[in-house]
Amino acid sequence: MITKACLALAVILTTNSAIAKDQLNASWGQLIEGLQKTQQSLTDPASFPPQPTDRNLAEGYRYMLAHLGRLIEMEMRLHPRYPEFYRSMDMLRKWTGENPDTMYLKAPIDAVGYYKITGKAADTREWNTSERGVSAPKAPRMVTFQTITDVPGSTGQLAEMSTCRNQTLDHLNSFNLEIDKQGYFTILIGPEKPDAYRGNFLLSAKRMLCPTTGQEAVRRARFLSVREIFSDWENERTLDMEIVRLDAEGESRPPLTTAEMSEKMQNIASELPNQIKFWQLLQEISLENRSDVNGDGRRNMPVNNINPPAPPFTAGGVAGAQQLYAGGIFELEQDDALVVKVTAPEEPHYIGFQLSNEWFEGPDQQNYVSSLTGDQLPISSDGSRYYIIAHNDPGVAGWVATTGLPKGFMSMRFIFRENPRANNMPQATATLVKVNQLSTLLPDDTPTIRPAQRRAEVSVRQSHIKARWRGH
Repeated sequence: MITKACLALAVILTTNSAIAKDQLNASWGQLIEGLQKTQQSLTDPASFPPQPTDRNLAEGYRYMLAHLGRLIEMEMRLHPRYPEFYRSMDMLRKWTGENPDTMYLKAPIDAVGYYKITGKAADTREWNTSERGVSAPKAPRMVTFQTITDVPGSTGQLAEMSTCRNQTLDHLNSFNLEIDKQGYFTILIGPEKPDAYRGNFLLSAKRMLCPTTGQEAVRRARFLSVREIFSDWENERTLDMEIVRLDAEGESRPPLTTAEMSEKMQNIASELPNQIKFWQLLQEISLENRSDVNGDGRRNMPVNNINPPAPPFTAGGVAGAQQLYAGGIFELEQDDALVVKVTAPEEPHYIGFQLSNEWFEGPDQQNYVSSLTGDQLPISSDGSRYYIIAHNDPGVAGWVATTGLPKGFMSMRFIFRENPRANNMPQATATLVKVNQLSTLLPDDTPTIRPAQRRAEVSVRQSHIKARWRGH
């Protein structure tokens, strides 16, 4: 009798093992198919990739593999019952025209659960006054916590922007975060704020209006998004943080099952090509990277010009939360310089100027001055800031290096304590000149930057990036 039972159990185990193997093999096949589909989109004109130059192709393959690495980590590590922060972007995983001044973190959440974030910041005096100049180790210039419904691009369709698939439900930032004198803070996240609770709180479920459809519905957050924005790269330090789900603290996470692993591979197989497709569609159709797509006589991203600062054009998502944006496209010959003059009647708490390639990645911000913050480029004597986009160092303050890109995007981000009135918004203009004509556009007292000073400038960037994204 015992022998028969053992044989029956062996048959069951063997059968289950065969089923599991077949299931995983099928999902692996889907993953390989998704990779091949993604690889083809790097050169298929129907997917609107950049011109297939040596650099664009090399960066395209890196871009694809970076998305793959991000999705693998997201699928394997993230679980809303056992949350942890992970880097949704870093110096490899660049996408969405990321801000090089920002550390982007996400943690998965379930809208029915309650979560607690505990953290500590260095010196936060600049959060209170918006003045600059604290030199001791200090907090990031700006920190924003957001509960969001999803990350953009996973459908591969631009329609997700108009259906409000990606919305911010609630947010806290440096201006309203309650923090003690030692820099410690706690944030509670949940579907409702407990009656007796008086501290920092973020809603994970909220009735929201979709402006583009006019429909209201209860939306539920899937992620907590954290943005730590740095301006003084030499002196600002990252936050120390932890997140726990209150009803699962100390609970052991169950081992991975075949069904779960199969689903994760299928998710990657689906989302990887969709992400590449979505962001290239957005550049081609929404940003009009190559032509006036809608025939209205203008391009949404003007060539060698810049749009006026305004709220983000998307219907929600992680963008926004008190940020204003400006953008355009640069197309430069070897001896060209594009001078962007920005005048802000009210000094922003944060201001940043960044470049992106045609895969919507920021060019190497660690080893090149391809972005500038308000601390890295102070206001000139005439009350404006002058950003000089050029291939070669013009030897003056304000140079933003193209790193050799003949074409790409430029973008600006502004954060104010309170958004200025329409008649007091920052003004931005762009002028294309030859490098040897720069002096006609810049104030006479524009600082000269010698090669040794530029190397020192890059050295600070290298040190900060290594510390921000350290793996130890």
